[in-house]
Amino acid sequence: MQKKVKILIDSSSTFDKKFLDKNNISVIPLSLSDNANKVYTDDGISINPEILFDEIQKGNKFKTSCTPLGQLMMAIEDALEDNDIVFFIPISHGLSSQYNQAKILEEDYPGRFFVINSTSAAYANEYVCTKLLDLVKKLDDPKEIVSKCEQLYLNTDTYFSCEDVSDLLKGGRVTQGIIKVVKLLKLKPIILLDVKNQKAGMSRNYRDNTNKMIKLINEDYENKLKSSDIESIAIYYSGYEDEKKNFLLDSFSKAFEFLKEKIVIRWVPTVVLAHTRKGAYGITICTKNPHKLREIKVD
Repeated sequence: MQKKVKILIDSSSTFDKKFLDKNNISVIPLSLSDNANKVYTDDGISINPEILFDEIQKGNKFKTSCTPLGQLMMAIEDALEDNDIVFFIPISHGLSSQYNQAKILEEDYPGRFFVINSTSAAYANEYVCTKLLDLVKKLDDPKEIVSKCEQLYLNTDTYFSCEDVSDLLKGGRVTQGIIKVVKLLKLKPIILLDVKNQKAGMSRNYRDNTNKMIKLINEDYENKLKSSDIESIAIYYSGYEDEKKNFLLDSFSKAFEFLKEKIVIRWVPTVVLAHTRKGAYGITICTKNPHKLREIKVD
């Protein structure tokens, strides 16, 4: 593709700022609001993990929402002033209305603005973004590029868990069917990061949940996943002790026979932390071959 291309990616994704600047990629911030209906822009300035944890410690609660429509429209128009084509990678359509809003705007810029139907967030979107950069060099048809990017989500698997489930319960981010069990037995849920309320599992502590995540990933790949099939692994932290960090790193490295030095370390995105709080952790694994299609199980 010889045309000048701009990529927009929303703030639910992880990213490296130098990488973004080098590749003409801009971040579209999602929004958070607190008990007093004060709105925060997820830009790392208005709100970031440090500010979020401080406010939560004071008793504040947060809700997340998509980018205001007018703000998203301005970002698209600004991008189109200097570029021929703009691609947008939003948070999963199963987690937010961000995708649906962008699709509405897509109709206003036919042949120039294209929205990728994401089914994940965090490092999975970062991974798809890197693939998108390669695809625009090889292919001319933007619709074909979008289709190939959407297919790539089957090559990613993302699971999260957390120590504090109070906001997940209040916000309906875990299923109604497990709330009583979680409260009674003080269990910690495993969250499949693609569709709200997606059932994945639960356990008593991060060690057990880490092993369950490994088991779930292997099952998603029908126990045929080999180290040679893995392109990258990312582990998410959110401000906890080295013992826990080292356990996660050692466990995932050993289970997937993947060098610790090659594992990418990322912070949990702020919009995820708003529901999972300090102590959240997780993994994204990106592979050369797709995992099986899952049956969606939600309440």
